[in-house]
Formats: sequence, structure tokens, C-alpha cells
Amino acid sequence: MKLGTSIARGFQLVFSVVVLGLSITLARQQYYGSVPSQTGYAAFTGALGVLVALVGIVALFVDSLSGIIIWVLDGVAAVALLAAGIVYAVALKGADCSHPDNGTTWDNPLISGGCKGKGDDKVCRDGSLGSDGWSTIKSRCKRAEADCAFMFLACIATVAVLIASFLSRNR
Repeated sequence: MKLGTSIARGFQLVFSVVVLGLSITLARQQYYGSVPSQTGYAAFTGALGVLVALVGIVALFVDSLSGIIIWVLDGVAAVALLAAGIVYAVALKGADCSHPDNGTTWDNPLISGGCKGKGDDKVCRDGSLGSDGWSTIKSRCKRAEADCAFMFLACIATVAVLIASFLSRNR
């Protein structure tokens, strides 16, 4: 059963690294204002997932770390990743990355890179990019959707690790 735990740990690590990388990329591309809190929290949960996965890999070889200690860490990581995925999905508000002017992308703070002003004077990053604006927003939109999906995948992998390690420990 350690093989199952090892495989699940590998997926947990890879998915968490992807979440961390996508979140940092989106944060670095913020044009107006500060990084949305959802993006910052996503980066935090990605880093937490990586840390817990690395501790879990060490726990495969160090018996004093296995058991309740790693179960608690995995539980916290799973809940954090699930919360991040839900928060991100809600913040995306059903964004459709295939249409530039459908009302779900151009002023969404996770996708647009930020906006300034209000009402008719509102300017978002896509308007400042000229003819290449839509391709940049489309790219950010796809990254944000992928980030959200990988948060849920990392959560599932973490729950799989919990189940596999619990079952192997009780044998």
C-alpha cells in the first residue's frame, strides 16, 4: 500500500506545484491595483500543498512522521485547497474564455489584470494592450481556469493520500 501512497503523493506534489506556478504567474501579471486576495490565497495553498507533499514523502521513510502528524497536515492541506478552489470558482463567475466581450472576462479582477476608475471611466488592462489585448486576456483567462481546476485536483490527490496512508497504517 506504500506504493499507492507514493503515487498519490506524486500527484499531490505535481498538482500543488502547478497551482503555485499558475498563481504566481497570474499575480506577477497584475497590471492595475494589488493582486486579488483569491490569487494570493491560491499561491499560499499551492505552497502549502508542496510543503505537505514533501513532508509526506519524507514520512514514507521516517516512521516518526507517519500517522497522526501527516494525517493532520494532509487534512489541513485538503481543506485549504478545497476552499481555494471554491473561492476561485466563485470569483471567476462563469467566465467564458472563448468570447472577449461577453461580460465575464474584461473586468473580472482574476482575469483582467486589474481595473482602475468607475462606471464609464473604468479602464481595465485589456483596453490598454491595443489589438493584442484579447489574446492576453484569453491567456490569463485560461490560466485562471486551469489554476482553479488544479486546486480541485490537488485536493483530490491529497484526500487520496489520506485514504491510502490511513489504510496502509491500519494493516
